[in-house]
Amino acid sequence: MTKILVIGDVIEDVIVIPESEIHPNTDTKSAIHKSMGGQAANVASWLAFYGVQTRFVGCVSLTDVRKLDAELDQIGIEAALQSSAKPTGSLVVLVQGDSRSMLTDRGANLDLNLRAIDPTGFAAVYLSGYSLLGRGLDEIKDFAARVRRAGALLAIDPGSYGFIEDHGVELFNKLISEADLIFPNLEEDQLLGLAGVVALNVVTKGQTGAAAHWANGQSVEVAGLETESIDPTGAGDAFCAGFLASLVAGEHFQDLRPELVQKALKSGVEAGSKAVSLVGARPSFNSGV
Repeated sequence: MTKILVIGDVIEDVIVIPESEIHPNTDTKSAIHKSMGGQAANVASWLAFYGVQTRFVGCVSLTDVRKLDAELDQIGIEAALQSSAKPTGSLVVLVQGDSRSMLTDRGANLDLNLRAIDPTGFAAVYLSGYSLLGRGLDEIKDFAARVRRAGALLAIDPGSYGFIEDHGVELFNKLISEADLIFPNLEEDQLLGLAGVVALNVVTKGQTGAAAHWANGQSVEVAGLETESIDPTGAGDAFCAGFLASLVAGEHFQDLRPELVQKALKSGVEAGSKAVSLVGARPSFNSGV
């Protein structure tokens, strides 16, 4: 069984890439691209790109359900969209070299109902860390317990350093500790300090690669790949998808054996490297990849 359930944000991305240093109070010539994104929706897109049977659950504006359902279906994702009276989430991404600044309105994503989601029949469940925000510990414990009873691994990507600080690190740590494996970047890993707390802590390190740390103290690491970075938006999401696609293809993957995890790390790094060579957060943004 290799089907993966992906849960979390759907966001309309507006990606701005200035051609020079930004000039205050006047115009700066830029390339501006619009596409659908959102951490979880991006992960689902990359999983589908790698041939994994994927179901996506997110919450969007009632007026966008039909359009986004058709868009996800077109790239091979089984969509189970919830709806809200709020507008679909939106995000402005300002790209400056290898760094980005993000201005976010989560919109309908705030109304995602975890209790309405059935995790039965999946090898793994990926939950965006953004979807933890504003929720209580009892709700997340209940969801994690339902995932475990269904026999699936629960994977969570923390999502956003800034949002975690705003939400409260102590509470967020309790929420994300319900996962079997987590995907923080270096900055998030240092903020959360969850080494030894979850079964597997997979830390992404940008161009230098990624490492996996087990609760028992064992670690493995893989180096990054040399790639021309055009737009880093969604690279972490692509990594998560590449990692999970490789992991669930392995025999007895639930055991998180080192040889399977190391192979998954390499697949994740390759996927992230592919993502930074594109504009936008999804492989479908560019017809060639």
